[in-house]
Amino acid sequence: MAQNFSRYFFKRLLYVLITIYFILTFNFFLFRVMPADVEDILIPKGADEATKEALREYYGLDRSYLEQYVDYLGGFLHGELGKSISVRVGAEVTEVLAVYVPNTLLLVGFGTILAVFVGVVLGRETAWRRGKLADRIGSSFFIVFYCMPTFLFALVMLMLVTHYFPSWPARGTFSDDYYDLDLFGKIIDRIQYMLLPMFALVIETIAAFSIVTRSSLIDVLTEDYMVTAVAKGLRGRQVLRAHAMPNAMLPVVTTVAINVGWVLSGSIMIEIIFSYQGLGYLTWDAVWGQDYPVMQAVFMLETVAVLFANFIADMMLFKLDPRVKV
Repeated sequence: MAQNFSRYFFKRLLYVLITIYFILTFNFFLFRVMPADVEDILIPKGADEATKEALREYYGLDRSYLEQYVDYLGGFLHGELGKSISVRVGAEVTEVLAVYVPNTLLLVGFGTILAVFVGVVLGRETAWRRGKLADRIGSSFFIVFYCMPTFLFALVMLMLVTHYFPSWPARGTFSDDYYDLDLFGKIIDRIQYMLLPMFALVIETIAAFSIVTRSSLIDVLTEDYMVTAVAKGLRGRQVLRAHAMPNAMLPVVTTVAINVGWVLSGSIMIEIIFSYQGLGYLTWDAVWGQDYPVMQAVFMLETVAVLFANFIADMMLFKLDPRVKV
C-alpha cells in the first residue's frame, strides 16, 4: 500500500528522535566507564578538601549518576553541554565549539560540495565513455586515490609544497594579522590556508563519488528502457541527462548524505597534519587531555549530523524513487 509524504516524514522523524535519545544515553555512560577517574584529572594533587569539594560541585561530580544523567539530558535540550576540563579549563563547551565548528564547516563543507560536484561529473563522463582510454585512465585514478590513505597523501603534499614553495602558508588556520585585515583580505587569507588541507581532503572523496556514480550509471545504461529511448531517436547526451542520470543518482544521494553528515566531524588526520583548528583537531586535544565533556559534545554533534543527513536523504529518495512509497 502506498504511503503519503507526511506519514513517511513523521515516521522517519520519530525514528531519528528515538535514535538520538539512545545515542545520548550511550554517550553519557560511555565516558563514565573509562579507565581514568575524572576527579584525578580535575583536582590537583595536594589540594585541600575545600578546593576538592568546590571543584566537584562546579563540575557536577558531587551528584549521583542519575542526577547527572537528568542534568545531561536537560542541558542538551537547552544547549548546555557542560564545562571543558582541559582544552579550555572551566569554559562552557558551547564556547569551545563556537571557535572550532566554523573552521570545520568552511574546510570540510566547501570541500564536500566540491568533491560531490567533481566526483559526479567525472563518474558520469567515465561511465559514458566506458571501455575507452578516458575510462581506463579515470578508473585507475579513482582506484589509486580511493585506496591511498588520506594522511599519506597529505604528508607527501605537505613536504612537496614546503620544499618547492617555502613561502606558501602550509600550516595553521589563518595568519597572525588576520583580524587586522579587511573583508577581502580575510577571504584571501582563509583561502590560502584552506587550499592545501582541502585539496588533500577532497581527492579521496572525489574518487569515492566517481566510483559510485560510474558503477550506478553503467548499470542504468544497460537497462532495456535505455535501449528503447535510443531506438526512439533520442540523442546520446539527451538520453544521458533526461533518463540515465536521474536513475543513477539514487545510490549517489545516499553516499552524499553520509559524507555531508560527517562534515561536522572534520578530518582528524588532515587537521592535525596541517595544524588546522577544526573539530578534528579539537577531538585530538580532547582525547589527549581526557576532556570528557568536550568529547561527549563532539561525538554527539557527529552522530546527530549523520542521522539528520540520512533523514534528508530519505526524504529525497521518497521523491526520486517511487518504490519507496510502497
